[in-house]
Amino acid sequence: MQKKSNFLKESKSSLQQKSLKILLVGESCYDEYHYGTCNRISPEAPVPIFDFDHATKKQGMAYNVKQNLESFGCQVDFITNESSMLIKRRYIDIKSNQQLMREDVGASVSPAIVPFDISNYDAVVISDYNRGLITPELIKIICANYNGLKFVDTKKVDLSCFSNCILKYNDYELTKIVKHSNICEEIVTKGKMGANWRDKCFPAPMVELHDVTGAGDVFLASLAYFYCVTMNMDESIRKSVFLASKSVQHSGVYKLTDEDINEICN
Repeated sequence: MQKKSNFLKESKSSLQQKSLKILLVGESCYDEYHYGTCNRISPEAPVPIFDFDHATKKQGMAYNVKQNLESFGCQVDFITNESSMLIKRRYIDIKSNQQLMREDVGASVSPAIVPFDISNYDAVVISDYNRGLITPELIKIICANYNGLKFVDTKKVDLSCFSNCILKYNDYELTKIVKHSNICEEIVTKGKMGANWRDKCFPAPMVELHDVTGAGDVFLASLAYFYCVTMNMDESIRKSVFLASKSVQHSGVYKLTDEDINEICN
């Protein structure tokens, strides 16, 4: 085990000198958190009255993937929409830190245009929230014109447009899939249970759950980085599960720190 850790640490150092060049395509949003208290019921309807206190806002979804790829020292070319086109607005009770409601603003965005020549990238990462930016036609073009590593987190239910990709989705999304791809590796993330790949289970460490927002984004960025470095799927998934567990201990989307990364690499 120590030998593997040393190899990964050496590979990470070498990679920082070389610098991975990543093409990231995906939908971005603003994650808004509105904090307040609920101390009474409305006289107009049997619903609580939310007394607003303060709000925070961060860019999320594919933008969170970008930030975490950059945490590993990757150079990222990013194709996305304006974050203000999609907003996830959450209402949080200050006393319990429980989410009372989420309001989604904006349903879809326009399709992306990807440069035809993408051969100079070390990997292509697709963060597909199925909001219109990434069409099946675009996926087919990318798969036909890029022979390198392709990492995909998708909410599509028909995966037949993907070929020679490493696909990631969660166990709920798995229940919605109507057609799989026969020529892709598929990884299923299972929250506090970790992740499954082929017939293997990769358990997650026991941590205090605070907020699951963005955990899948951290997993995707980590998986892309570690697999590009090691070409070892077992090690890559194990480390990605560990780093995703760091994310859920924080409120809102989370950018990995050097301390987080060094902890799993040492």
